Amino acid sequence: MQQTTQDKSLGNSAGNLDMLSDIKTLRARARKDIEQGAVTTGYAADRNTVVTLLNEALATELVCVLRYKRHYFMAKGIHSESVKAEFLQHANEEMAHADQLAKRITELGGEPDFSPDGLSERSHAEYVAGDTLNAMIKEDLIAERIAIE
Repeated sequence: MQQTTQDKSLGNSAGNLDMLSDIKTLRARARKDIEQGAVTTGYAADRNTVVTLLNEALATELVCVLRYKRHYFMAKGIHSESVKAEFLQHANEEMAHADQLAKRITELGGEPDFSPDGLSERSHAEYVAGDTLNAMIKEDLIAERIAIE
């Protein structure tokens, strides 16, 4: 049987009805499950594992905030002012990352772990104080590489 031009442009009516039915089902499911928050039935990841990984990332960001803040306050020397500004900017950016992670953890029904107990053990990055401007910058670059990995 030949399809008319109109049939080709609109698709067959049975296919359109199936698609409309799917959309109605999707809308109904979205309304029914809205009280469950950001996690939908289509979320396939293991939430407990994801929350654990996000809490490790949160710990990493918090350790980085603390390290950058220390470096900001401890940086000394003729070249320190511009570097101090960079340390402070990074501390603020890392705190914003920590806030985003904490928000996502709660969206997934978990609890963000801000406890200082075990913070450095949960973190992927180390807290290394650094005793010179060069050492501080080096430690911050190492931590950034760890965070990227």
